[in-house]
Amino acid sequence: MPSEPKRLALSADAICELMAAAFARGGPFAFCPTGTSMLPMLKERRDTVWLRAPRAGEPGRLDVVLYRRADGQAVLHRVIAVQPNGSLTLCGDRQLTLERDVAPGQVLAVLCAFTRRGRRHKAQDPLYRLYAALWVFTLPLRRLAARLLGKSAGWPAR
Repeated sequence: MPSEPKRLALSADAICELMAAAFARGGPFAFCPTGTSMLPMLKERRDTVWLRAPRAGEPGRLDVVLYRRADGQAVLHRVIAVQPNGSLTLCGDRQLTLERDVAPGQVLAVLCAFTRRGRRHKAQDPLYRLYAALWVFTLPLRRLAARLLGKSAGWPAR
């Protein structure tokens, strides 16, 4: 993978346009995400995500994807489940509400690596996959805890 990207403030549409151009050349695309939905894995404006075009049969459970919602918003969330009809159930790591029935055609990219605190991690690294599996496995417990605590733990509904 190339070196760390240059940091520029761009709109989601501009990022998607640049990403499509990078994918057309066969390369990955990197950017620093904004927002807090992927905490604790990614901190906004500090960490970098490396994305690639989805391959046949992707994404799969535990993958992190960049997808476009019906309202046009580009969002980076984790695949919680792939339904028998192929639709996806997604949720940000800091989120509690599942986003259901996301069509595979809405997926723009799949995370292949990320840089956290200056250290690069591949999406297929065993320790990262363990983190992802544990995070998804504990989602029902975190949702229950939020209900019991009246969502006062700082976890937004969406």
